[in-house]
Parts: sequence; C-alpha cells; structure tokens
Amino acid sequence: MSLAKHTPSSQSSAREFKHRVLVCLSKLSDRDTHSAAATELESIARTLSLDSIPPFLSSISVTDSSDKSPVRKQCVRLISTLSEAHGDVLSPYLSKLLSAVVKRLRDPDAVVRSACVAATGSIASHITKPPFTSVAKPLVDALVTEQDLNSQIGAALCLAAVINGAPDPDTAYLRRLLPRIERLLKNDSFKAKAALLTVLASVISVGAASSQVIVRNLVTVMVDFVVKSEDWTARKAAAEALEKLALVETNLLPEFKASCLKTFEAKKFDKVKAVRETMNQMMEAWSLIPDVLEQVSPPRESQSSKEEAVSVRYPPRTPQTVHKSTGSSTSSTTRRNSLENSNRKSGPAMFRKLDRKKPNDQKLNIAVSLPPTLVSNNEDHLKLKPVTKRVLFNEISDEKMHESPYHEERSSYKVAEIIGSSSINSIQQESEDLSVIRNQLLQIETQQSNLFDLLEKYIGSSQNGMRSLESRVTRCRSFEL
Repeated sequence: MSLAKHTPSSQSSAREFKHRVLVCLSKLSDRDTHSAAATELESIARTLSLDSIPPFLSSISVTDSSDKSPVRKQCVRLISTLSEAHGDVLSPYLSKLLSAVVKRLRDPDAVVRSACVAATGSIASHITKPPFTSVAKPLVDALVTEQDLNSQIGAALCLAAVINGAPDPDTAYLRRLLPRIERLLKNDSFKAKAALLTVLASVISVGAASSQVIVRNLVTVMVDFVVKSEDWTARKAAAEALEKLALVETNLLPEFKASCLKTFEAKKFDKVKAVRETMNQMMEAWSLIPDVLEQVSPPRESQSSKEEAVSVRYPPRTPQTVHKSTGSSTSSTTRRNSLENSNRKSGPAMFRKLDRKKPNDQKLNIAVSLPPTLVSNNEDHLKLKPVTKRVLFNEISDEKMHESPYHEERSSYKVAEIIGSSSINSIQQESEDLSVIRNQLLQIETQQSNLFDLLEKYIGSSQNGMRSLESRVTRCRSFEL
C-alpha cells in the first residue's frame, strides 16, 4: 500500500493521519504484517510535511516496555529515518527526539539499544544547526545518573556515536568532560567500563586530548585496564583506545613508548582471541611512535672565537710596555727571590713531606706545557728547589711576557696548581687505600693462623682417638686368644 505526500489540513485529517500511523505500529507486532508496516511507516516519515511532524513524533514516542521488541526497535529506527530525510528542519524537535531515544536506553533488548546508537549518530550528523552540546548533554546526564547497566552501556555507546557522527564536535567541551569520564572509569559502581572506554577512544579521535597532561592521565588509566582488568571487553576497548591515541597524538607519546611497549609485550598473549588481535594491532601502532630524541650537545667554540675572546681579555702589548717591563726586570728578580724565601719558609708541612717522598711525581707535574729551551735552562734549578714550583712558573711567565703578545703562561700557572692539588689528593687517597688493604691482609693472616691452630688440634685429637681404638682392638684380640 503506497501513500502520497500526506498534508492534513483539518482536525479530522490530523486524527485520521494519527490513526493510520497507530495502525501501522500495531501491525509491527505481527510477524506476517511487520515488513509491510515497516515499509509504510518509513515512507510516511520521509514524506512528512511540517505540520505532520509533531503528531508523527508523538505516535512513535508512546511505545513502552509492554510493546513487543520489533515495535520498539522500529520506532527508534524511524527517528534515524526522520533525521536523514529532514535534517535541520527537526531542530525545534531535537529535545523530543533525544528524550525518545534516552527512554529506550533501559531496554533489555540489545537490538533496541543498537537502534538507539544509530539514531543518535544520525541526529548528530544530520541535525547540525543546534550546538553540539545540546545533543551530547542529555546523553552525558544519562551516563552519569543512570545506575542500570543497560542504561550505562546504551548512554556510553550513544555518546560515542554522537562524537563520531558530529561534523564539528566541540573539543573544548569534550576536554572538560574527560575528568568526569576518568572518575567514572575509576568508580566501582559504574559497570559499563568497556562502553565508556569506547567514548574515550572517540574523544581521542577528534583531537580533544591534545595535551601532555591529558595524555599522561589517559595512558595511565588505559594501561591499568589492559594490565589489571578481568573483563575481556574492557581490555579490548582499552587496547583500541590506546591504538587510537598512538595514531592521533603521536608527538606526545615518545616518553611513554618504551615502558608501555614493555608492558604490552608481557600482556599480548591474552586468552581471548579478539583481545590478542587488538593488542597486536595496538602494538604495531605504538612501535611507529618516534623514540625520545637525545639532547644534542652544544657545538664547540671555534678557534677564531677563542682568539677573539683572548684578544679582548688580554690586549696586545705596545713596544712601550715591553720596554718598561724590560727596565723593571731587576726589581722583579728581587721580588722573586723574596718570594722564594717566603715560600720555602711558610710552605705547609704536608707539601714538604710529599716533596721529599715523591720527587718523581713532582718532576712530572712541573714539566707541563713548558717550552724545550726553558726546560733545559731550568732543569738544575728544578732539581735543587722542587718546593718552589709555583714561583718558578711565575718566573717563566714573566720571561714569556716579553716574547708573546698574549699572557699564555697564566693558564700554565693554573694548570700547575690544579695538577699539584690533584696529585696530592691522589697520593693521599692511595696511602689511605694501602693502609686499608694492609689491615685487611693482617686480618686474613690472623684468621688463617687461627684456622691452622684448629686444624692441628683436630688432627691431634683424631690421632689420639685412633691410638685408643687400636689399643682396644689389641686388648680384645688378646682376650680371645
């Protein structure tokens, strides 16, 4: 039975139209007339005029649990047909459409709940004039307030369908929604964890989790489900959400890659085949995440920059300054002699002791970065006066000042001081280590001597026992004879 475009113009026509719709709905309960009635109702829904929309919505919304499952399912499907056929024309009736869907979320039949998911997805994708929150908020409220397991599953799957179907989802609203989703996942009274993880995957897919803090929290929550959850559907949904996260937020995950892959490797042999396949796909996605970049060391300074720094710090000397320094060489020699005497008298006792004990080390430390001519000229002086190495470096520095425009001997002086202090520290450390080793050797020697004494006592007692045993055996033989 085919119907033309129906436009009731009077009250009687409206009653007649509503009656025909109710007749078709009653035919849905009969298996023999179900197909014809469903086809007729879809035709009516696609050809509705603006005046016919309110009575039609009222007719398909009055179904309840007393009606058979095919009737409830077809009424929800008609909402999808209306959204596809009329689009934004249904914007004034959006709340009525959503309330009809939310009412059916408690339905025990999974087919009816699947029809609700398809209906909300069709509403979100075709009725785009109202804001995204006007479609998502009723489902979020149902998700938070409902205690029935079927309602929780249905609300979560419908919210995921709305996020996936909306052409321009409100990512800011979804980002604010994430903490509530995380709290529900951690709440024991909320049972539909797998469905809620599907919502999490949908939120990730639209780019609402593009923050380092959000990604860190999501990784912690989802990995916890993969590792600890006893529900295989929750493990599968968590693996799917992690795969989506690896594909969408690749640049935010390098720091989590190594630890997560190690965890996934230990959990990829799940006892459920569907979970194993999802885990393998997720691990492939995570393996494509780039590794953490190593910190690049800063480039070394070029030789030219070093020379510029030296020229700024130590400007070249003019001939006048060289002449003045030559004229004052006598006074500087006098000051050096006085410094030698003062250093010889006021030097610490530890330095004098080390100089007497380790003359070879002293020679090695003094011979750092000296020109060959200076080493040959001052070799006898170094052997006679090993304590005054710092003064000697000052003397060498003064002589070099007349030849070089830069004061390079200042660095040699600092190097000599550093090497001298490091050699003293190393000598002290070696002497302490030797004393510790000597004490340990003495302890080992004492223990060995004690062990030898015990062994000798044991051998002596064993020999005495053998002698007494032999004497007893001899006595017994003599008695027998």
